[in-house]
Amino acid sequence: MISRILVRLAVIGAVVALRMPADAFADSAAGAATSAAANSAAQPRALPRIARLDNQRITVSGVSSGAAMAVQLGVAYSGRVSGVGIIGGPPYLCADGSLLRAFNTCLIFGGAWLDRLTGSTPTGAGCQPREGRPLDLPGMIEATRGLEKRKAIDPIAGIAGQKVWEFRGRCDEVVGNNASVALAGFYRQFGAELRAATRPDVGHTLPTDKPDQGPCNAEDKDYISSCNFDAVGEMLHHLLPGAPAARAPAGGEWLRFDQAAYVEGGQDADRRVKSISMAREGRLFVPAICAARSCTVHVALHGCQQGIDDAVFENFVRQSGYAEWANSIGLVVLFPRVTALDKFDSLIYRVGNPQGCWDWWGYTNASFGDALRYASRDAPQMRAIMSTVGALAGP
Repeated sequence: MISRILVRLAVIGAVVALRMPADAFADSAAGAATSAAANSAAQPRALPRIARLDNQRITVSGVSSGAAMAVQLGVAYSGRVSGVGIIGGPPYLCADGSLLRAFNTCLIFGGAWLDRLTGSTPTGAGCQPREGRPLDLPGMIEATRGLEKRKAIDPIAGIAGQKVWEFRGRCDEVVGNNASVALAGFYRQFGAELRAATRPDVGHTLPTDKPDQGPCNAEDKDYISSCNFDAVGEMLHHLLPGAPAARAPAGGEWLRFDQAAYVEGGQDADRRVKSISMAREGRLFVPAICAARSCTVHVALHGCQQGIDDAVFENFVRQSGYAEWANSIGLVVLFPRVTALDKFDSLIYRVGNPQGCWDWWGYTNASFGDALRYASRDAPQMRAIMSTVGALAGP
């Protein structure tokens, strides 16, 4: 999924990003290429109101920085989120509002590269599982309780019974095993129903069973990989018990919607989205089955860099597997999109997000004096996502 961590020096600080580009997609459904081309040419619009939609209890998932955002949504809005899918992501409040902590503690940076450079890992030895630094689980739990006491998040009791699915490849060179250990401890503390999964030859990628997504263990630019494992399907079956065993073709309507309409602020539309590093457009998939039956909402969150380029974002949307399962299960899938700003806009809006990551360390906190605002209900990206969810069922 997100390929690797990039470190860029800006003035004195280091800017870290989980990277997850992807190749252009090839639609599997008959005639879908024509439909997709027509769709991409259409102007973004307001979200439609879907008559047969239950958006009161939703599920969320993501990859790498998107996984971190899914965890934050699940905790901050635990009264509405019934399930959380995590693919290669760190635990809640791991960064504690600090980019340096996110970089130095939550992630593994450069360990595998350094081992190969120095010859510590023999050629052909395969990947070496990496632990990463021990994480401060008691501190994360205490900080979460503090946010609850301030009423900055929903009551923690909402996490109890929440279904959580976590995947981390054994060959992950971005998120170490200690992150998974801390994440499991966090959810056990609050009574969630956690299921963990891994695969021996999978790195920091979204594994699929699609044969055209590239080698599973290759460090190429796809990061939606052919691993003979349908991660999205496995995840959705845990989050939504009773889901059908087989997926269906991705029949339905693909829509581009204007995210600015759901971002708070008095400035013009472009300024609103740029102020929190969100893209102007997001994507929505409404399965054909939802015209005849009640459906629920799933929010799918891409990783760093995957929202910057249209073709890369489209690959995540189309090739990750959400749409096929959505048409089988009855899920309206929302694909919010975050992006990067150029250097000029970064200075104007004071948003340091050059790799287009979801905010899991606090880059949207500027001038608010609250280091943990990014992980609370006041977080502007999370408020925008929940506003889009609310708009789907109408007033």
